[in-house]
Amino acid sequence: MSLVEVRFRKYHRAERLTRSGFLFFLAIVGIGAVAINSGNNLLYLVFSALLSALIFSGFLSVANLRHVDVALEAADDVIMGRPARLVVRVHNAGSFPLFFATVRIRDGSGAPVLSVPFVSARSTRELPVFLTMRRRGRVTGLWAELSSAFPFGIVQMRMEVHVGGELIVYPEVRSVALQQQGERGEHRLEKARAGGDGDFFSLRRYHEGDDARRIDWKVFARRGEPYVTEREARYQQETLFFLDTARAAWPDADAFEVGISKVASALTSVLETGGAFALVLPGVFVDGRERASWQRAMEALACAEFGEDRLHPTPAHSVTHDQISFVAGAA
Repeated sequence: MSLVEVRFRKYHRAERLTRSGFLFFLAIVGIGAVAINSGNNLLYLVFSALLSALIFSGFLSVANLRHVDVALEAADDVIMGRPARLVVRVHNAGSFPLFFATVRIRDGSGAPVLSVPFVSARSTRELPVFLTMRRRGRVTGLWAELSSAFPFGIVQMRMEVHVGGELIVYPEVRSVALQQQGERGEHRLEKARAGGDGDFFSLRRYHEGDDARRIDWKVFARRGEPYVTEREARYQQETLFFLDTARAAWPDADAFEVGISKVASALTSVLETGGAFALVLPGVFVDGRERASWQRAMEALACAEFGEDRLHPTPAHSVTHDQISFVAGAA
């Protein structure tokens, strides 16, 4: 650890001598003492050159990081408690290149130090990093620590900068089991569309190629043009999940977090088995069977917060957190 460090709180930065820099400083002091005692002009010249190099190194280390910004983006889905692949964008907005810097995201989980050997003027460099986020929701307000010992390695500049961008951290996902309900042991919500042989669905105008046996002659007599009858077809079964965000529905915040994790885990399980799902929160409805729908549902759960105290009615045929249990010993 350096014995010489100067902090500038206003600018969130600190300058310190490296180990080599400290030895360099001792050499300057020694040469200066000898020059004063001997009156040797050559030693004065060497002392002046070394002192100028030390001061010049400090100025360059500050200028090297002066116009650097850092942003963080997700390269994949970010799930709480799991290493997530992220991208750190280092942008140099200055007129001069950035040399030999390091970046460390301060997220409280021991993020690795990333090396940035060079970024040209007014350009951006992307660096991959794996971070494990410890809480769900919208993550903003992170800080990054920039450091550089450019150009001579004797003075190190460290600066804290605000990290731009926003991360949506999905709730924790674990292996779960759904409690069997009823004879079928399912919570299903069927959707209907035209094109089957079920109950009446709708009427539409006759198009060339339609089966003439489907023409509704009573409607034809009233309107003077042919209409065909479309029948209902059951085409998709969805597992319906419901999460009540009312504060009165939960004993405390920890139980609310566990409930969110259970629903998120069950949604993920249905997606992985190729099934369709629907998620209902007060004021939110998401359904589908593709990954994009799962992402929208997980984002809704990630941003879920306690709402009004009044309990909300549970939709029929829905799965609640009470009917979902974590599988013991599974990750």
